[in-house]
Amino acid sequence: MNYTLEDIYNYYCETEEDIDKTIFKAICSDFNILTIDSILEGGTFSMGSNLSTLSIKRTSRDPRSPRIDWGESNKYKKELLDDGQTLFNKETDKGVKWHIYYTDGFYCRYYWNKGRCRIPNKSAYKFTPTRGLKGNKEKLIKLLHTDELAYLKFKK
Repeated sequence: MNYTLEDIYNYYCETEEDIDKTIFKAICSDFNILTIDSILEGGTFSMGSNLSTLSIKRTSRDPRSPRIDWGESNKYKKELLDDGQTLFNKETDKGVKWHIYYTDGFYCRYYWNKGRCRIPNKSAYKFTPTRGLKGNKEKLIKLLHTDELAYLKFKK
């Protein structure tokens, strides 16, 4: 079951004093933004209540299974199509190959350290950061693209 901010607010009103819903949402939003900003600075956030910690982890890429950089590949594909070139076709084995692969030796991702987590069925849960223009995945990507040494803040 997914719990929304509405559910959390209703539970809060049952157990604590009533506060305005807009104030409650603003407090939760500010807390989440400050938490992610702290993690992006290389910190670790302890979630308490036996849930363990959130951080960003630097992981080595496996050279045996290269990954496609879809952002750069799609830009290159658009350039090729604008120039009127034919994209690669597996069946005819003709055209310009347009996939661009990551070449750096590592990548960074959000990491929930479940090794210290003390809740039952913890393998059934996962942490998925938000996406989109204002999402937390985009904040991490932007940080890594604007600061060449940002990856050094994060543990391997």
